[in-house]
Amino acid sequence: MTAFVQWLQRRRYALLILAIAVAPMVPMLAAALLTFETIRRGPYQGLVSAAIAATGVLVIGAAVGTNQLFNMVGVATMLSGAALGAIVTTTQSLALAFQASLLFCIACVMIAVLIWPDAGELIGPQLEAVLDVFRDNGAAPEQIEALSQLSEVFFGLSAAVVFAQLVVALFLGYWWACLVSAPGKFGADFRALRLGRILGIPATLIMAVSLFLDLRLVQNLFPLVLFGFCFQGLAVTHAWAHAKRSNPALLLVMYLLLVSPLTAVVILALGSMGLTDNWINLRSPLRAAT
Repeated sequence: MTAFVQWLQRRRYALLILAIAVAPMVPMLAAALLTFETIRRGPYQGLVSAAIAATGVLVIGAAVGTNQLFNMVGVATMLSGAALGAIVTTTQSLALAFQASLLFCIACVMIAVLIWPDAGELIGPQLEAVLDVFRDNGAAPEQIEALSQLSEVFFGLSAAVVFAQLVVALFLGYWWACLVSAPGKFGADFRALRLGRILGIPATLIMAVSLFLDLRLVQNLFPLVLFGFCFQGLAVTHAWAHAKRSNPALLLVMYLLLVSPLTAVVILALGSMGLTDNWINLRSPLRAAT
């Protein structure tokens, strides 16, 4: 991997071509490439690279006749990668870039809920088409009813998916940059990842209020802050595994469970761990032992 990253670092044109090529299929990877490019070359050059890559996406989109959504996602992918790299370069902190990503997604959800009080106006026909597919396949009425309620938390679920992709792109880009400049730094910074009190206090309140009040804004913010605490829970898990020199297979099992039918349970468990760590600091015994 180090040799490949060094090759990309020496060939700017290859990095941009690769980012343009993977943007339609794996936008997260394209954003990671632009994050790496910005960390290595600085915010200004990163923005220039993002503009070139976004132009390439638009040109390809015009040539093959793609819709506007494809073009918007491609441009947003390149700019988000450059923005993540610029935050890391400016602050020299992985945690602050992680927190900024969550804060940005929270702001987007709040604006969306304010502008569109009823998400059904946006996704009503698409959701009905999906429900028809489930009905044709013999889904139970209870399942159909549960799926029909997704429009109530559409913005929150969408923002949570975007946030997860932003964070993974940030991690990849930062890891690549550390491979060629400071091996081992990514692991240390990731294991110290946390939301902090500024974001942790309102995030905890959102999770608590969501248990008692069925407010639309709170219910849409819940999956987003849960994902934020979930990443912190992953950092805690890695910190303990690293300190105790645990078998890497244990972490592999955890990640496999994240893509299994138990995904929701694992996310809730990691989110609870991250929330607890934000207040009790589950990693403090590791520092004391060191």
